[in-house]
Amino acid sequence: MIALIPEPMLHRVVPRPLDVEGATARITTLLAEREIFGWQDAVGPQATLVDVLSTFIALLELAKRSALTLSQSEPFGPMVITRAIPREAA
Repeated sequence: MIALIPEPMLHRVVPRPLDVEGATARITTLLAEREIFGWQDAVGPQATLVDVLSTFIALLELAKRSALTLSQSEPFGPMVITRAIPREAA
């Protein structure tokens, strides 16, 4: 009887191509137009899982490059994206 029980499939990994370059371009355009904007503006309307992941990675990369800052006023609060102020050369 035990031999007839199918082995459970614990999970299935589905590859999804991310579009970090496209998300970076969208965020860069928003930074040129506005000083401050929110997550919903960055990810766009009717975002898919690929859009969300691509946008999040693009935001982290742009923050690492000091092109923007990310902040939240409280845990799980809305994300605020702010254009970085250019630094003066020393």
